[in-house]
Amino acid sequence: MFSRELKTGLVVLLAGLILYFGISYLKNSTLLDKGITIYSVYERVDGLIGSQPVNINGLSVGRIESIDFHPDQSGRVVVSMRIDSDYPIPVNSLALIKSSDLLGAKEISLQIGSGKVLIEDGDTLRSAIEESLGDAINKEVLPVKIKAEQLIASLDTVVQALTGFLQGGVEKDFRSSFSNVNQSLINLNEITTELSTYMNENRESLGRATQNFERLSKTLADNKDELDRVFTNFANISDSLGKANVGQTMIALERTANNLDLVTGRIAAGEGSLGKLSTQDSLYTQIQDTMTSLDRLLLDLRYHPERYVRLSVFGRKPSRIDEE
Repeated sequence: MFSRELKTGLVVLLAGLILYFGISYLKNSTLLDKGITIYSVYERVDGLIGSQPVNINGLSVGRIESIDFHPDQSGRVVVSMRIDSDYPIPVNSLALIKSSDLLGAKEISLQIGSGKVLIEDGDTLRSAIEESLGDAINKEVLPVKIKAEQLIASLDTVVQALTGFLQGGVEKDFRSSFSNVNQSLINLNEITTELSTYMNENRESLGRATQNFERLSKTLADNKDELDRVFTNFANISDSLGKANVGQTMIALERTANNLDLVTGRIAAGEGSLGKLSTQDSLYTQIQDTMTSLDRLLLDLRYHPERYVRLSVFGRKPSRIDEE
């Protein structure tokens, strides 16, 4: 039979072994582990924590051992990964930090390269960080956010302008303008109503006018050849006038008009015979007296021809008779 002290020792030893192997399992490092340790360097790890799985195409091939700052004190982060799988991993593979669920938990996914040289214990893989769902949403939403802010700023400017515009007496003028516009719309409605009434009352006349217009259009269409000849002749006349020396003709007409104006001016001034005739009445008076004398002479010749024609058979001298 075992003593109480031996039993107690065995229990403590067993508890210690269980504790050791339990902690080693949680840290993915055991004495019996035959895997290799590889590294990858990142600018940031975006919430990556130890003991997170390392997988290839979704299949776990290891775990994260530790996450520490780079010894060169550059601020970069060194992630140590323990690979348990015997799957061949080329040295040009990529250790990509990506989201494992919608809640933002991170894991490392190994993107297998195409090289033939495989990794060994202590090698360092290339690193990259996949864009998270939040980053993608922010990338898409950011332009919309910027445009919304610009729109709000524009609306604020418009509101301020309208507020300043409606201050003071401008508001009264603005209301008056709206009142005038309203009155214009009322007048337009009345005109439309009157026009509709007129068209209803004169529907027959408008119909006849439409028919006459249609007949006129038909007549013009039927006489298209004649109209074409008329327009052609008119065009020929225009061309002839354009080719004619119209300028010289107009100059000659202008000269004639100037000469005629000069002559009429001299006549009005009393120069020359025509001028004297138009401005002096002495010649008219003389002509009038001459006509009067001629008239008397003709009367005297009519009533007393013997005074001018002497046909005396016996040679008697006629007596003188007074003029009437």
